[in-house]
Amino acid sequence: MKALSAMSMKKRDELRPGVPDCPKCHGDGFLRGDTDGPHPPSYDMCSCVLLRELRANLERAMPGLSSAPVVEKSPLLDKERGNLLVTASDDWFRAHLRHVGVRNPPTWFFKVCSDADLVTAWLATASLQGNQVLDPDANAVSLSHATIADLVTPPDLLVVRMGIKAARNAACSEVLVEAINLRDHAGKPTWVWDTPTHRLVPGHLFHSEAVDGVVRRWERVTETAASRPKPASKKDGTPSSPVTETAPSEGGRVILSDIAPTRRSLRKEPKA
Repeated sequence: MKALSAMSMKKRDELRPGVPDCPKCHGDGFLRGDTDGPHPPSYDMCSCVLLRELRANLERAMPGLSSAPVVEKSPLLDKERGNLLVTASDDWFRAHLRHVGVRNPPTWFFKVCSDADLVTAWLATASLQGNQVLDPDANAVSLSHATIADLVTPPDLLVVRMGIKAARNAACSEVLVEAINLRDHAGKPTWVWDTPTHRLVPGHLFHSEAVDGVVRRWERVTETAASRPKPASKKDGTPSSPVTETAPSEGGRVILSDIAPTRRSLRKEPKA
């Protein structure tokens, strides 16, 4: 009987939306608001659920993004509504993209795709049309996106990571322009991310006059030494000082006090 009872309790905890040991909601996932009768009660999402959803959204955007280093501020913040050309190293960009991601709702759909992903989706379209494709990756036809539009149109913000595709394809630059044009037509922003050692300039696999004509109008952000993530001071990766982050939440802001990228506490800031 006790075993069955323990199994039932465990099953119940698995079905509850909150974190079982949360001291605020005790696993319910929500907190009752301050609404007084005769109005029906109101409920707010608990910070434990918000934190879990934010982490999940970061991972959906780019695997490993939730564990990127923490930065106090970022030149990318408040630029997620416009087109941007970013030149930065992998560590720098991940840290600053994470900074932007945790300051948007967990329902915000942003996605990092590579230049190779763009070409693979385009190859699927060319294959369906019966065109002859001269590309070593021609057999790697996308199974998840039937057209390039399926890949690039849905996200609220699309980040195109350059420098992943190495096999030459004469249509590379045209594929990039098409992806950007599809985003512009849908009224959605695009970020193009290249690196200091492999910039999107003449000689790059995806560079052309057409590409240059598009991105030259964009705002540019380049990695600087002052904005690089600070190295951890302890063996467990704990920074030398806490970093406070804010994320949107109904009824005020939720503050994420990062002691380490993977170990956070939350508290709710009072309404102004």
